[in-house]
Amino acid sequence: MKKRELPPLIAVAVILLGLSVVSLLLPDRDFSDNENRYLQQSPELTAQRVLSGRFTEEAEKYESDQIALRDMWMGAASTLQRLAGKQDIGGVYLGRDGYYFARLTEDEFDQSQYEKNLRAVCDFFDAHPDIDGRILLAPSPAAVLAELLPADAPMYDAAPRHDQLAETVGEDRTIDVREVLSALSEPYYRTDHHWTTAGAQAAYNVWCGATGHEVRSRISKAVSTTFRGTLYSKVLLPDSACDTIYLPQNVTIRSMDCDGTVTDSLYDMDKLQEKDQYAVFMGGNWARVTIETGTENGRHLLLVKDSFANSFVPFLVEDYETITLLDLRYFNDSVPELLAERSVTDMLVLYELSNFAADRNLFKLSQDW
Repeated sequence: MKKRELPPLIAVAVILLGLSVVSLLLPDRDFSDNENRYLQQSPELTAQRVLSGRFTEEAEKYESDQIALRDMWMGAASTLQRLAGKQDIGGVYLGRDGYYFARLTEDEFDQSQYEKNLRAVCDFFDAHPDIDGRILLAPSPAAVLAELLPADAPMYDAAPRHDQLAETVGEDRTIDVREVLSALSEPYYRTDHHWTTAGAQAAYNVWCGATGHEVRSRISKAVSTTFRGTLYSKVLLPDSACDTIYLPQNVTIRSMDCDGTVTDSLYDMDKLQEKDQYAVFMGGNWARVTIETGTENGRHLLLVKDSFANSFVPFLVEDYETITLLDLRYFNDSVPELLAERSVTDMLVLYELSNFAADRNLFKLSQDW
């Protein structure tokens, strides 16, 4: 080894040693706000866990999760990868105009689960002909904004899946919002996987046309210009774009019960001070939300959903007397019993398409616990 090669190696060794020491001295973090996930804690050392390999696996993850200045190193690593010409970092495509897209290839799309979920929804609608059941699967951002993807970036083909949706559940029960979203300038956030408030409003307008409801346009007000979402959290590039969050105005309700937490607003403004600012809509995700709107028309909606529905709900409050939202990832009570309890007259299944395909909880629709 040449003498001139020693200083860089020594510097790297000192940095790594210093990081290890600092990481040991600092208390472990439970949760990463940037990544919106719980971090690996110190693994339990037992003979069984060592022999199974689980201890080694968790120890490596613990070292990675708890390293000092983790977020800074992640951002630096992403910057170096981008400088090297890489456009797929941590499962996120770096698109044009500051847009990030979650990678999901044809091989990664769970076609079998998608078909099971379509059948579960169809069977539920068929079993309850007295309920006006509809399904709206929002297209993945990459399907609507394909021209902004990196050149030749592999993505699953969404078009046949939307066709299959209409064929399985029925065109009269399916609400297709692809065309209206494609006509918008900003249907999705640039660094988050959700649709914008403008996207939710446009989808609501299509829903109104399909269900015979009156279209009610609402003025939206900007409440944040510093939103960086879930896709930003995977790359942590320091020059990532900031999005603006708009809230529909003059939305009043009587009460909202979120798993026992009761409020009189659909918005949790405190969330704008946290990393996940999209949680301003209803405070985030809950197993069951019951909204008493104050409207008196005898109509009661059951909304089975993922988080895309959270920014859709403000447009619905004048259409129903009550709105009950279920997130089947967390809801483990009887859906058939709930139908009678809430006197449900209408039902909407609202997911983003790839989220719907990956969900393994749709069987709960018909299971009586």
